[in-house]
Amino acid sequence: MFVARSRGAYTLVEVIVALAILLIGVVGVLQFFPPSLRATREAALKNEAALLAQRKVEELRRDEDRLGTTVREIQLSSAPTVPVPFAEDTRLAYQYSSRSLLYDNVDLPGNPEDDFGVARIIVRYNTEFRPSAEVLYELRFDR
Repeated sequence: MFVARSRGAYTLVEVIVALAILLIGVVGVLQFFPPSLRATREAALKNEAALLAQRKVEELRRDEDRLGTTVREIQLSSAPTVPVPFAEDTRLAYQYSSRSLLYDNVDLPGNPEDDFGVARIIVRYNTEFRPSAEVLYELRFDR
C-alpha cells in the first residue's frame, strides 16, 4: 500500500534557495540607489548654481552705474577674478571672467558661447567644499 505524503511544509533547502534568490534581487536593486542619489544631489546643486548666478548678475545690474564701468572692466579683463564664496550657499563660489572656462579657451567661429570679451559669471565649487573647484555653471551677461 502506497501512502501519499502531505506537502504542507517547505524543506530547509527550499527556504535557503528562496532566500538566496530574494537576497540577490534586493542587492541588485540597492546598487542603483547610491548613484541615483548622487546624481540627484548634483542636479540640485547645479540648479542652485544657476539661480545664484542669475541673482548675482541682477545685483551687478542693479548697482551698475550708467556708464557700465564694472561690466566693461569684466569684458576687458585678461584673467578671471578670484573666486568668492556665495553668502547664500558657501559650497559654491563665483568669479567674473571675459572668457569661457567651460569651453577650451578657443573662440570658434559661429559659437557665441565661447566668444572672448563677453562678461560672464562663473559658478564653481568652493575649494573648501570640493578641492577640484569644478565649474558648474557659466552665465553670459551684459548691461
